[in-house]
Amino acid sequence: MRLLVSRHLENFLVTYEALNLHDAADLKGISQPALSKSLKLLEEEIGAPLFIRTSRGLEPTPAGDTLHKYARKLDQDARFASIDLQQSVDNLYGKMRIGIGPVLATTTFPKIIAEFHRQFPQISVTVETGVSSTLIGALHRDHLDVVVSALPESAIPDSMVSMPLFKSEMIAIGRKGHPLGNRVSSYEQVSELGRVGFVEDREFERNAVRALGQKAERFAPILQTTSLSVMFGMLAETDYYAIVSDMILPRALENGLVKLQCDGELWPITIGVVCKVSISESRAIIALRKALAQSRN
Repeated sequence: MRLLVSRHLENFLVTYEALNLHDAADLKGISQPALSKSLKLLEEEIGAPLFIRTSRGLEPTPAGDTLHKYARKLDQDARFASIDLQQSVDNLYGKMRIGIGPVLATTTFPKIIAEFHRQFPQISVTVETGVSSTLIGALHRDHLDVVVSALPESAIPDSMVSMPLFKSEMIAIGRKGHPLGNRVSSYEQVSELGRVGFVEDREFERNAVRALGQKAERFAPILQTTSLSVMFGMLAETDYYAIVSDMILPRALENGLVKLQCDGELWPITIGVVCKVSISESRAIIALRKALAQSRN
């Protein structure tokens, strides 16, 4: 079915997400008649309608839902195959959707993506930031092509591969002049104050339970955010603390925060890349992994 790996497939995906021909045409930058013709060609190829019109807009047919299950993977494989074949990429085949953890997003990743663009100037990159559990979920649903974050402790589907790059230690940070002072006897003493954490950070919870057992309950957050800037702001204005990767320490120091020196250690995390097995050895993924590894040296 040659039309599936083509611009018609991209048109279908956009229409499926928008469920409105006018909005989908605007997103694609084409006329509505051109979009309708593209969808019609797909329907003729498949032999069934993909959408039905309702008072609320479009609704996918069973054939449309079935095609959508496979369309994202087909689209992804086609885009990465085009890159590997060193063909001239256009706006369809030159897309890469990356999920990035919040710490990497504000530390080394801007330099990494700049280097990536120098190697692949025609690839349009979209970056989404979030905690690893959320990003892995988006990867599983084919909303992302690759995730760069703390690798999940839980098992991933057989269709995915996890590629570790380097280790990072978890540390506690707080404001200068924190009432606990420059050194405290233990992290249990730190836990008596409120912790600021990231929203839905299930990997933190798993690591805390594994490292601290029942004591992990004392580290439950009293404030959660998706923004590192909000986290830093709250820490600067309160006696709260946060437990973060040591990669963020330089940025924390720039924002007037300090490392809370505690006897003992927390736990290490492994930073790495997760993607579908089918694209793991593509040129783009290999280049991204190399740039990430070099950033730690």
